[in-house]
Amino acid sequence: MAKIKKVLVIIAALMLSPVESFSDSQIASILKNQQLTVFDLGILRLREDLKLAKESLKEEIENTSSHIFTDAIYSPRQERVLMIVSIPLSQRLRQDTYMADSIKCRNVFDIIKQSLLMGQNEGNSIYTQASGYLNSVFMAPSSWSQVSSLPGFKDKLVDFVDLEITLRPETKYALSNKVRPFSCGGNLATNYNEIIITRKFN
Repeated sequence: MAKIKKVLVIIAALMLSPVESFSDSQIASILKNQQLTVFDLGILRLREDLKLAKESLKEEIENTSSHIFTDAIYSPRQERVLMIVSIPLSQRLRQDTYMADSIKCRNVFDIIKQSLLMGQNEGNSIYTQASGYLNSVFMAPSSWSQVSSLPGFKDKLVDFVDLEITLRPETKYALSNKVRPFSCGGNLATNYNEIIITRKFN
């Protein structure tokens, strides 16, 4: 209680003072007392894991991994976390290359998924591997273990996080060939032949 009062006093003093009065110790005190949730930590960990996972695409994608965009965000509309991998291409993505594009998209999805799940017990089912990985991602000390051990929580966590792959045409190629992005997705327990294929329209 005394700690909370101290923080409130500092904040009140800062609000009544000019910006120039901020000191290093005051800044540190305010930042140290901000909450960081398990959800925040999980999103940050997914972002970092995706950055590492894209390195495994070098043999599948002709562009270097620095051109591949990755991110992890929460979608309020879909009420789930989306892991995004967007890859620029300078060829295909046409109606007559649908089959080849779907195979490439599925291959990228599977490579990223396998990279993320690396280190999980290979003897377990894919669903158990995905559950184990995501539980470790959305994990923090203290009483969180009590929440994560609730019946059905780990399995529901798998359905809460989706991986979406988008093969997008580079700007010059898109303008000259009138091609559209191609995407596919699923959760981390989705098998290769169950990956959902969609076309994105401009």
